[in-house]
Order: sequence, then C-alpha cells, then structure tokens
Amino acid sequence: MQLFRSALAKDKKFWFLMAVTVVLVMTNSSAGQTGGRNAGNKDTPEKKLQGYWKSTEAVIEFKTGSRITINEGEYDYAIIGSTIVVSNDEGSMGFPYKLTGEVLTVWVDMRKVTYTRMTPEEIEELQMSKRASGRNSGGGGNNGGGGTPQDLVGKWCYQANVQAQGGGRQSDICFTLKADGTYEYYGEASNSNPYGGSNSQSWDYGRWSATATTLTARSNSGQTKTYTLERRNHPRTGDPMLMVDGDAFVTYYQKRPW
Repeated sequence: MQLFRSALAKDKKFWFLMAVTVVLVMTNSSAGQTGGRNAGNKDTPEKKLQGYWKSTEAVIEFKTGSRITINEGEYDYAIIGSTIVVSNDEGSMGFPYKLTGEVLTVWVDMRKVTYTRMTPEEIEELQMSKRASGRNSGGGGNNGGGGTPQDLVGKWCYQANVQAQGGGRQSDICFTLKADGTYEYYGEASNSNPYGGSNSQSWDYGRWSATATTLTARSNSGQTKTYTLERRNHPRTGDPMLMVDGDAFVTYYQKRPW
C-alpha cells in the first residue's frame, strides 16, 4: 500500500508537471501568435508616410525602398526617431517631423511647413500634368500653354522700392504656383508725394501652365495672360528666381538653385 501511494504520488507529480508544461507551451504559443499578428499589423513610420503629400511649397512622395521625391528630385531617406533624414551624394539633411492623421508637419530651418496627404483624384491630376509637361517639353510646347512643371511650384515674390525727390513708390507682389495647377496672386503698392499718398491691393486666382520660356495665367475672371519666363539664380544669395516679363521674383521659401 505504501508502495502504491508512493507510486501514485510520483504519478501525480508527473501529471502536474505535464499539465504545467502544456499550459506554458500553450501560453507561449498564443503569445507568439498574438505578437506575430501585432508585429504584422503594426505600421512602421515609413509605411505610415508612404504616398503623396502636398504643401504650398512642394509635392513629395515617400516611396518603397527608402526613396523620396521632392518636386522633381529623388533622394534617399531614413526615419531616425522623429527626424526625416534626406540624403544624396552631396550630403544629408535632417528635418524634424510630426505625423497626425493625414497631416504631416515638417520643420525646415526652424520654420514649420504643413503637408496634407493627397487624394486619389489629386494624384491622378498631378500625374496627368506631369505627362502633359513631358510631352510639351519634348514637342516644343506647340499648344502655347505647356504643362505644370513641378520645379516651378512654390511661392515667388518681387519687391521694388523707388525713391525720388518729393516722393516714391513701393511694390510688393507675390504669386504661388500650386502643384495642382492653380495659382494665387497678391500685390500691394504704395505711393507718396508732397500732396499725400495712396495704397492699393490686388488679388487674383486661377490656373497656370508653363513652357520652358513662357508662363500663362488663366484667371478665374476669364482673362488669360502669357508672360516671358526665365530661370535664374540670385547673383548674391544664389537663391532661385523666376524672371517674369523681366521682373525678378525670388523664391519665398528655401529651394535649391537652378
């Protein structure tokens, strides 16, 4: 009897250990499967950013393979913490960022730039514009209107201050060429003379297109005007400029020289 109880005790210990082992194996297996599912479902920062984004300054596309396009330029990129590091053969630059839903905020030289994710319709329109721009540049722009070259996208400003005896004139003009082919224009002028002075403002909105040598504005008012266009760099700062009918419009935001 004592031998039986001893054997039973050993059997109980054996089955207890077996039960614990089975529970541990099942628990670990379940945790592994859950962890695997979570790892598969967890979006990396690169995956969350993938796609097209637009701001008033640029259109960017985060591609697979750690590649990014900024307007017409393509670069390597990496996410390090809360910084997007963009690099090419010339070096690297880091841009702190914050992603909130469909809004991407990037800090460039301590300046905040806000991007929004582009809709499928906007992406299709952008791609159509690129194709049209490519055809026009290859075929000499015979339609007179051209496409919407993405290197022109941005805000461009002109300032003039002319002082004369007894008075003067100051002009400030800015226009923004957007990636979707629309534009905004704002101008302000002030005059002074011995008898007083005056101020005036003007606004305009519409659609734009360009060839290698012309810029066409189709205003929502129904008017269409075509200007001569030339790309130059500022002789002192090296900033890119657009010469529009001979007037120098300098980039408002930081851009690479032409």
